[in-house]
Amino acid sequence: MNNKKCLKAQILSALLLTLALLITACGGKKPAENETLPPAESSTASVTAAPETTPAESTPAPVRLSFSEKDIHTGDLILVNSSYPFDFEANEATLDIKNIRENQSFYYQVDKLEFSVAGRILPHLDAMIAACDEAIGTKETGITSAYRTKEYQQGVMEEITAAYGEDYAKKYVAAPGYSEHHTGLAVDVGIFYPDGSQGSFSESQNAVWMRNNCQHFGFVRRYAEDKTAITGISNEAWHFRYVGMPHAFYMTAHNLCLEEYIDFLRAGTSEDEPLTVTCDDGTYDIFFTAEMEIEEPEGMYTVSGNNVDGLIVTVKRK
Repeated sequence: MNNKKCLKAQILSALLLTLALLITACGGKKPAENETLPPAESSTASVTAAPETTPAESTPAPVRLSFSEKDIHTGDLILVNSSYPFDFEANEATLDIKNIRENQSFYYQVDKLEFSVAGRILPHLDAMIAACDEAIGTKETGITSAYRTKEYQQGVMEEITAAYGEDYAKKYVAAPGYSEHHTGLAVDVGIFYPDGSQGSFSESQNAVWMRNNCQHFGFVRRYAEDKTAITGISNEAWHFRYVGMPHAFYMTAHNLCLEEYIDFLRAGTSEDEPLTVTCDDGTYDIFFTAEMEIEEPEGMYTVSGNNVDGLIVTVKRK
């Protein structure tokens, strides 16, 4: 019996010794019940992907507009007078002459069937004549002269000289090559009675109405009595020139002839300091530039030469 107890004691001692050795081998710490050991580290290094980056959207380079010397001599604002002749070659591709009778939107009298104007001004001319007739209450407004070739102008000069003398002709008729009628932008307005005869436009109510209202259609009375010293042409109540509405509005409001307006824009405006004009169809910024390459304006714009030394840019505000 004693021998069996002794054997059990020896076995128990051996088990306790083995357990002690195991605890020592594990670092002397026995895992607590339900404790989860951390997972073994992987031998493969983890790589964290860099977040995708979207390149910043690049701002497109501004569009540049390039012009040539001939562009100075074309457009609705070219000055044609005794000092600045009309450049026929530069305007050959853009003149776009249209016969008035064949293209008018309603019937009004034209003195000669071949009379024509630059096609782009015909809708404005039609509208001005219609408004004048409606205001006066007659159907007597018509056209006594329009586009002229250099040869035609020579014939007019010779005819007026023969009839009234050279001095009179120089006062009222521009020399061939120096007439606004070459541009297709100028017309002479007359009175046509139902019996086929013509009346004096200068003494008519129509002349008064057009002088006061032509700017609403983009026209100006080109040769006024108080501007004779500047224009070199005597008073012509019948001669109207298309320049475009914002320009016509400013010229009329400030009593400027085209020579004065061209000088004003050249001396007093720039891209950074434009002239701002509000008229019937909106507000415009207008400036002169002598540069032959400019940044394209935003929105609707036109560019015209002045036939002197540069370009006039007209930008409609949004």
